[in-house]
Amino acid sequence: MARQRQRSGWGILVVSLVLLPLTLLPFQLAAQPAVPDPAESGPYAVAVTQRTFTRPSSTTGEPRELRTSIWYPAEDRARGLPTNTFLSAPMNVPPQRAGAPYPVLLWSHGNGGTPWIATFLLAHLASHGFVVIAPAHPGNTAESCPQPCVDANPAARAARDEARANRPDDLVAAFDGTLALSDGDDPLLAGLVDAARTGVAGTSFGAQTALRVLAQDHRFRAALATAPGVVPDLLAAIPYIEAPVLLMAGRQDDMNPYADAETLFAAFAPNASVHGMVGLVRGGHFAFEDLCPTGWGGCDAESLPQAEAHRLVNQWATAFLLRYVAGETAYQALLDPARAASNPELEVNFQPTP
Repeated sequence: MARQRQRSGWGILVVSLVLLPLTLLPFQLAAQPAVPDPAESGPYAVAVTQRTFTRPSSTTGEPRELRTSIWYPAEDRARGLPTNTFLSAPMNVPPQRAGAPYPVLLWSHGNGGTPWIATFLLAHLASHGFVVIAPAHPGNTAESCPQPCVDANPAARAARDEARANRPDDLVAAFDGTLALSDGDDPLLAGLVDAARTGVAGTSFGAQTALRVLAQDHRFRAALATAPGVVPDLLAAIPYIEAPVLLMAGRQDDMNPYADAETLFAAFAPNASVHGMVGLVRGGHFAFEDLCPTGWGGCDAESLPQAEAHRLVNQWATAFLLRYVAGETAYQALLDPARAASNPELEVNFQPTP
């Protein structure tokens, strides 16, 4: 049994309400499904708010300001309000308190990315009753990463290495900060968070972050990791993961090869907790983000259309998280690999099979 790392003394300061500057393939359900299709929007309207938390750097002790976007189930009137361009939801609408407290998902963005790089998924999860907490990792965002944000740039490489040491603690600090607001008198977030039903997720570099958090902090029930890469410290963390994991990857990924996800999947012991692998045959790295830039694998005319990729991601990710984070056992049947057998766009494996 892996030992749980004790976490305390974050010195989190709730700073303020902020606005970040800036920059079909149908799910094959039974004729009379026991639960709604998780590919479709859920029953809740969605809104988003933002908070800033501050914690000491894990490497230098200097303050790190975590500008955090939080999607949540909102009052129905949110459906008719203008949405924030980047966050894909209206801002600061009162929450739908009838279903509170809600399960929680922490989200970690990719290298040189933004918290809102995958709103197709994050807002979708909020519509199914999740509070989604997504901090920006300082020094490793589109705004703050030294340009060009690639390994060939020594400054960017150093910033990435610094981020690697800090990212897991960033996620946990954002969770603890939001939990404190939920336990307090925050006008929007008070009473919204169910601390007993929490999970972690991320894409690319953020997928590595999510898995490392799951290995270190056993408060979290499950993890979703999309387009993950493989690095030695991540492989070393796998034996310490005791909770269910879903890996998702694209065979056309030319940034983090599909073989990386296969390596991670194989690293789990046969007797480990539930671990799944969902592959998009014609998808690439950006199938798991809002936009698929021309010139990258999985983004050309012969690839899986982005809308279809998003539908598949939402299907499997939502069913998995509802089952293993929210604890809704009715979604178990929707994770059976046999349900994907007739779909040539999917490769699905779960061990043990649900």
